[in-house]
Amino acid sequence: MVFAILVSLFANLSVSADSPLSGQVFVLDAGHGGVDPGTVVGEIYEKDINLKITFALKNELEQLGANVILTRSGDYDLGTPNALYRKKSDFDHRIKMINHSNATYYLSIHLNYLSSSNYSGPQVFYSSVLDENQKIALHLQEYLNSKLNGTREVKKISNTIYMYSKLNVPGVLVECGFLSNANERSKLLDDNYLKEFAKYVAESFESLKI
Repeated sequence: MVFAILVSLFANLSVSADSPLSGQVFVLDAGHGGVDPGTVVGEIYEKDINLKITFALKNELEQLGANVILTRSGDYDLGTPNALYRKKSDFDHRIKMINHSNATYYLSIHLNYLSSSNYSGPQVFYSSVLDENQKIALHLQEYLNSKLNGTREVKKISNTIYMYSKLNVPGVLVECGFLSNANERSKLLDDNYLKEFAKYVAESFESLKI
């Protein structure tokens, strides 16, 4: 009986060690939450879709052997109640969680919105605080474009943007689609599409070399 248990344990360790992302740790930061809905279109709240994508991405990354940390796992923000500057407090807590995580990467999950409905497609943003960030962004954007027939290009985040200028873990902000585009909005409300999108994001890290 003991031998059988040991064989099982070693078998599981072997599978884990052979997994593409074994030993890597990801912090997934679902944007907004709670009193902060993000972009709102009718009764559609960005915060809810961000969280769905995050859960789907967590599942995909774990299947590839990664360990995953979530900054939030429900409908709440991270701001201190009654804080004078609630949004800054929310950012400060996210920054602290990411910087103290000892993670390999962070991924900040958001949705895009513009006054024009002509734009669509996921877009990756990076901060120049760390050199690795641009490499991650370019690789992820190229992979998503190839899988989703996209044409978007990466964009640099201004170092004056509070949160991303203070992160010491390599990573990027992923705007997963445009709520302002009716066709893409429909996709973002489809759980199957979100799972597919999450799968592509996770897969991109299998071939990432930085």
